[in-house]
Amino acid sequence: MDLRRDLYKEMVQDRIVIEYLKDIEVAKDFYRALCNVDWYPNQEPIPEDEQIIKALKGEKAPSWSCSWRGAGRMIAEIRNKHYNCAETYMDFYCSGQEGTVTDQVRDCFERMGWKPELYYWK
Repeated sequence: MDLRRDLYKEMVQDRIVIEYLKDIEVAKDFYRALCNVDWYPNQEPIPEDEQIIKALKGEKAPSWSCSWRGAGRMIAEIRNKHYNCAETYMDFYCSGQEGTVTDQVRDCFERMGWKPELYYWK
């Protein structure tokens, strides 16, 4: 049984995320934050020596990520369901600045217990 958390499943149940996605520009910010970013659930801290051993073994905490197309689909689905939109992934796909995480999105996801690992910084 896989006990890993699923950020999308948590997003569709989070009333604050749903409210934020009402605004198309904020929805694009959420889309961008799902692209080129690995999201890690917060975990209890482990001692430094255990962290080093895990790193030497190549072990990494389970993360959540998705494709750009998948990110666009997820945001469109939430908006379609709650705001009577008729969007597809193409309404968000390649809209620019993929992989950036705004303070608003970071704060929202941190409140939900997630932290980002960006592939690159702008």
